[in-house]
Amino acid sequence: DVLSKALAVKSDDAAQATAQKPVRWQCARSLSQIFQKVKVAPSKEVFDNLKKQLLDGDVEIEAAVGEALGNAELTPAQRLELQHHRRVNSKRETRTPDDE
Repeated sequence: DVLSKALAVKSDDAAQATAQKPVRWQCARSLSQIFQKVKVAPSKEVFDNLKKQLLDGDVEIEAAVGEALGNAELTPAQRLELQHHRRVNSKRETRTPDDE
């Protein structure tokens, strides 16, 4: 829970965001390793934080978060929600027929 909250903290200031990146990346990697060893479903709060970070804008953070989600034992409902979240990118201004 603490790791996912630390991962979610990203400054709007570019210099601060750059300084935060190694810590945020390590939080995602740590979550990935925990999920790999423990094999449990993340809590709703942790899952929601990870899901939001999939659209972080930094490829390295997004990849580490994707690995964490891949190592987690997601519930069927979480899998479905994640699949829908990945297919329908909310940052895109227009949608295509394939999005529905």
